[in-house]
Amino acid sequence: MFANRLKTRLLACPLRIRRWACAVHMAAIAVLSLLPAWVFPPSPPGIPGLDKVVHVAMYGVLGALLRWASEPWAATRAARWLPVAGALYGLLLEWLQPWIGGTGRSFGWGDAAANLAGVMLAWWAAGRFWGRGELIPSK
Repeated sequence: MFANRLKTRLLACPLRIRRWACAVHMAAIAVLSLLPAWVFPPSPPGIPGLDKVVHVAMYGVLGALLRWASEPWAATRAARWLPVAGALYGLLLEWLQPWIGGTGRSFGWGDAAANLAGVMLAWWAAGRFWGRGELIPSK
């Protein structure tokens, strides 16, 4: 019952608020991705890959927000490119890190893969929540 009430409330949210939520989250990702490395504490010893979990989580939220914002037309051809755009956004920010992020920041294929995984998994999970399980919506 809770999931149905939540779905109803989320779908009733105006489209402009959905888009603003995406934009604000994308801005937060950009700021966090391009800050110098010394701003962030080092990963605790004994927890390998913690930074990848953070990447998957941040881009997972982005993937879910993109799906939520696209819900009125999720089955259209244009909406199929939103998860790809989210993954490319992560790749672009990874590529910009060495130049804008300052010392200690570098491009990492593992981070780019974690960004892709987060967007795609959350896009799929949000589709399941809305009642459409396809990773990329069909016609």
